[in-house]
Amino acid sequence: MEVVNLEVPHGSGGVGGRRRASGARPPAKVAIGTFDGVHLGHRQVLHECDTVLTFDPHPMYVLEPRRVPSLLSDRRHKLHKLGALGVRRVAIVPFDRAWSRVPAEEFVERVLIDRLGAEFVSVGEGFRFGARGSGTTATFDRYPGLTTRVVPLVTRGPAGEPISSTRIRRLILDGEVELAAELLGGCLTLPAIVGDEGRLLISSRFARPGPGFYFGYVDGRYCGIRVRQDHTVAFLGTTRTGTPVDVTFVKRAR
Repeated sequence: MEVVNLEVPHGSGGVGGRRRASGARPPAKVAIGTFDGVHLGHRQVLHECDTVLTFDPHPMYVLEPRRVPSLLSDRRHKLHKLGALGVRRVAIVPFDRAWSRVPAEEFVERVLIDRLGAEFVSVGEGFRFGARGSGTTATFDRYPGLTTRVVPLVTRGPAGEPISSTRIRRLILDGEVELAAELLGGCLTLPAIVGDEGRLLISSRFARPGPGFYFGYVDGRYCGIRVRQDHTVAFLGTTRTGTPVDVTFVKRAR
């Protein structure tokens, strides 16, 4: 899978949606979104798309840092999931103040059409983009040859509750990692560093399960994992201190 970091476009240069990406690459079907966790709702947006345009860091870190949500995955795990779904190319917007000022029309012309060669765009319901969120799905309609698919919220459960990153974070905080896994399409896996005395150092940037005892994997080895009231995490293992590991929460002990 090809992964590219995009540069901020500087001026529309008269592209106007007419010039396509150079080379022999065929026209692209592009899914756009943050795709934190790559959950089942996201996968409807990703369906049949060969290219993903995503944002890292999460735009909220720049736009509203006090409201930044806890993350369901890091970049490495997100890319792994996208590749497993058959995505061939991921274009990453390293979102910062400069990117936040790019007008919606310039984003379509210089990034989607000129840089990625998009002829088909897939987004979730309510998607907005561009400076001050001025771009909507209607913006795409102004460009001949650019087809847009807007995917409505995917629901699951007797109450018809939407599958969303917010819902999954709530389940994780409540310790319902098995229910969260059903919506994620796989068990919650977070990066960590092994600390002293069997501790696992998981950044507060990530959605960590609520206090309790869990069964799961630490770097591929099945073991018990305890999350304490102060959110410190410990495991029953002998991995050397300072080792980076993946922590997978499978189920909570009842």
